[in-house]
Amino acid sequence: MKRHPDRARLTDAVAFQRRPLETLARRRHTGGRLFPLTSAVAGPMLVVGAPELAHEVLHAPPGTYLTGAANRRILPVLPENSVLTLDGEPHRQRRRELAPMFHGDGLKAITPVIRELAVREVGGWPRGRPFAVLPRMRSLALSVAVRLILGIEDSSGVEQVERHLRRALRPYSMLSGMSALASLGPLSPQAAADRGHKAFARGLAGAVRCRREDPGDEMPVPGLLGPDEVFALLLAAHETTATALAWTIELLAWAPCAADAVARELPGSDRPSLDAVIWESLRLRPPLVDIVRQANAPARLAGRNVPAGTLLLIPPPLIHREAATGEGDRFDIARFRGGQPDPRTWLPFGGGDRRCLGASLAMLELREILPQIIERFELLPARSEPERPRLYGTALVPASGACVLLRPRRR
Repeated sequence: MKRHPDRARLTDAVAFQRRPLETLARRRHTGGRLFPLTSAVAGPMLVVGAPELAHEVLHAPPGTYLTGAANRRILPVLPENSVLTLDGEPHRQRRRELAPMFHGDGLKAITPVIRELAVREVGGWPRGRPFAVLPRMRSLALSVAVRLILGIEDSSGVEQVERHLRRALRPYSMLSGMSALASLGPLSPQAAADRGHKAFARGLAGAVRCRREDPGDEMPVPGLLGPDEVFALLLAAHETTATALAWTIELLAWAPCAADAVARELPGSDRPSLDAVIWESLRLRPPLVDIVRQANAPARLAGRNVPAGTLLLIPPPLIHREAATGEGDRFDIARFRGGQPDPRTWLPFGGGDRRCLGASLAMLELREILPQIIERFELLPARSEPERPRLYGTALVPASGACVLLRPRRR
């Protein structure tokens, strides 16, 4: 007996929310390379489950698929007029304006700051008792993002920004009820998120203005950087990086030989094991479950018609598993001993002309922060089994916050 369509979609949404990776793998097995799925927030969508199809979508001719419109549907907490939610020429222009902050001199200026913040953060971590890493990585990554984007250095200023950001994000934690509550008008999570954006804008307007007018600041800041853009950039620049750091630490707790290999290479400048650890962690546990596109016009994909307006989801964890050689679900840094990842099938930062603007910053933070941890501590599991991923928005976070035990590393 067939399930009622509405009930089937609800079952899909609940399963995807609770066990995203298992749900994707199961649906890929039964549904083929392109299969339907329902999200609690975005509703019905088509999942691109094969590497060659993902490449076809990500490298389609300009205008075939829209990214900004899709991001707004999957992450309604994002402001409408930001680099993440624009399309076409407005997006390209905004990206050109923001690029100097995330490349070249911008990264050169922030590198010693990352190192200093990491040393300060790691120095206060507890020894010998279970410790959830993810909240601390969020604070650290946000401190880096606030310094880069707003030029705020003092801890009280960072804490103020964090309070504004968390307040604006709080309604989005009501993911499972977002669709059902959408009709509640001013009481809906989306309305609360809009109010949060306005409060964030009021709180940050002064900081943005001061940063823009500071002639002594060495880091380039675009003239059009406003509170909505700051909100989007802070969210994108810290949540995914913090998640990647937390997962890498959790994975290394279960792979002490990999951590020891990195420790042996420190403090040298040539660190192939560190790069292999980072690449493999991002392969096995990419921070986001989604790369999204919206069909701008009727399209054809995997032998089927895709109507205009269809939301396509490319899940990096599924694509990585499909493309892997050997045991795709196992953490194995030997995969990258011989060279860098293949950009056609390694997609933690997306792909095509909408590849993550902050990818270089994220990699810099991983390369600067992880050595500060590994050279000081041996990482031990604090649980009887590895942590499962759960969804926080569209981020795949460790269900228990990446809980580990720290033991001082013997020199």
